[in-house]
Amino acid sequence: MVTLSLTLEDTGLEAGLTDALRQLSDLTPLMRRIGGVLETSVSERFEQSKGPGGVPWAPSQRAREVGGKTLVDSTRLRDSIVSEAGPRSVEVGSNVPYAAIHQSGGTIKPRDADKLAFRLPNGQFVMVDQVTIPARPFLGFDAADEAEIAQEVAAWLAEAFS
Repeated sequence: MVTLSLTLEDTGLEAGLTDALRQLSDLTPLMRRIGGVLETSVSERFEQSKGPGGVPWAPSQRAREVGGKTLVDSTRLRDSIVSEAGPRSVEVGSNVPYAAIHQSGGTIKPRDADKLAFRLPNGQFVMVDQVTIPARPFLGFDAADEAEIAQEVAAWLAEAFS
C-alpha cells in the first residue's frame, strides 16, 4: 500500500489554523454584524413604508386622514426592533405586543365584550364587531439583505484570517 502522510511542524501555521478554527466554532461576532445589517434594513422599511422586496404597505387610516407614515405614529414599534446573536444564528424581532398583527395581518375581535371600542384619527368614537388589519411586513429577508450580508461575511472572514 502506498500512503502519503502530512505533518504540520510550522508552529506559526499551526497557531493560525488553531485560531481560525476557534473563530469558526463560535460565530457570535459575525452574527452580531448580520443582526446589525438586518436591524438597519428593518429601520429603512419603516422609513420607506415598504416590506421586504420593496412591496409598499397599505396606508393606515390615520396616515390617509391626518398624514404621516404608516406604523410610525409613535415610533414605538420601529424603535423596538432588536437582534440577538448566538454562536450559529441571529434573531431579529420586536417585543411590542402588537408587532405580530402588523407583520402578518389579521382580524381583531372583542374578547370580553360584544364590540370593540376605539377613537378614529378624526376624533370620532366608534364601536365595531371586528377590525381587519392588513399585513404590513417589516421583518423579512430580501435580495438586498442577502447581498449586504454576503459583504459582511466576506469582510469578517478577511478580518478573521488576516
